Amino acid sequence: MKAIRIFTLSAVLTLPIVLVPSVSYCQSASTTNSTEVKQNEAKSSASEKPDSNPPAVNPGRPTLTDPAGLTAPGWLETEFGLQQNLDRDRSFGSPVLIKLTSGNKRLQYRVGMDGYVRLGDRTDGYGDTYAGLHYLIAPQEKAGFDIAARTTIKIPTARAALGTKKFDCNLLLLASRDFTPTLHGDFNAGLSSLSRQGTAGTDQQLFLSASFTIPIKGGRWQYTNEVSYSSPIYGQHAQVTMMHGFTYAVHRYEVYDIAAQWGLHGDGSTFQILVGRTFFLGKLF
Repeated sequence: MKAIRIFTLSAVLTLPIVLVPSVSYCQSASTTNSTEVKQNEAKSSASEKPDSNPPAVNPGRPTLTDPAGLTAPGWLETEFGLQQNLDRDRSFGSPVLIKLTSGNKRLQYRVGMDGYVRLGDRTDGYGDTYAGLHYLIAPQEKAGFDIAARTTIKIPTARAALGTKKFDCNLLLLASRDFTPTLHGDFNAGLSSLSRQGTAGTDQQLFLSASFTIPIKGGRWQYTNEVSYSSPIYGQHAQVTMMHGFTYAVHRYEVYDIAAQWGLHGDGSTFQILVGRTFFLGKLF
């Protein structure tokens, strides 16, 4: 019995020595698990944040009507297109436009080019260049519409066979509105002072246009319908055109477009096909 008592006492005395490390281990494991949970929660929280880099592009293509809203500040947004007249002069163009919005989210700098141009008589070459400033006067949140004004100057870089070799200027007023989550409208009114090719004199041309865009189920495709009017100038009757176009967003920062434009009135092209792409060249600031 004494021996048993000694053994029992030894077991009791030894028990705390055995249990203390076990409690310490459990606390360490609990702390480790807690840290891992917090790290996983942080990663999960970070992964749930919306990815907004690069931001979405703001295409003006394929319509003649441009949106009043601006592109993402600091990003060089580029529009590149090809257009082919399918009747009459069969002319071809490859316009390029580069846009950069300033950090104040009000002013946008624009440089456009006609790119390579080929007329129906096979005359071809590089076209004219355009420099513009686009200013957002008021956003839709304050005025009910995005309202903007733009001034553009044509720099005569085309040879005489393709252009007038003179400077032209344009003033454009723009308004845009999201009427509903599924209906967007853009409206333009402009006045241009245009030089004449091969003769003296200038003409003032009025331009009016409206386009409406609706998304197609799935979200990547959109349909656009546009009507535009250009007043008569020297050697050219008044023109009315209609366009039906589609855009497809591969990503929010890369959008492709295709459109068909009909001449409803005037002596311009009766049928024209346009395709293009809007994307970012990179970020400057």
